[in-house]
Amino acid sequence: MQLTVHFSGAERHAFGQHEYEEIFSNSLHRFSHSLKRVCLYIEDTNGPRGGEDKQCRCVLHLRRMQPVVIRDQDNNLLSLLHRVANRATHALSRDADRRVKTLKKAPQAIPHEEELK
Repeated sequence: MQLTVHFSGAERHAFGQHEYEEIFSNSLHRFSHSLKRVCLYIEDTNGPRGGEDKQCRCVLHLRRMQPVVIRDQDNNLLSLLHRVANRATHALSRDADRRVKTLKKAPQAIPHEEELK
């Protein structure tokens, strides 16, 4: 899984020294076989004025599936990252469960008499 982080609205050092890769790799480790890459877009909309101004958009690029997009905002970047990582894990597990259900509902081929002998 490849993780890229894009910052806008302020310099990278203004967002602090958080372990972006560690947070998302720990949360999404279970789905690493189906993830091609994860893109994080972090924006400080108000600059240094404060308030709920940090926005995060997480795009999960999956193999053989449409990308999953998660958006959220908060004033604390670390709690925002953890919440987005948890929402990403929940979305991927929901999609995986949905895929398993459709595979179980698929009709099974009935063997021909020649195949039984």
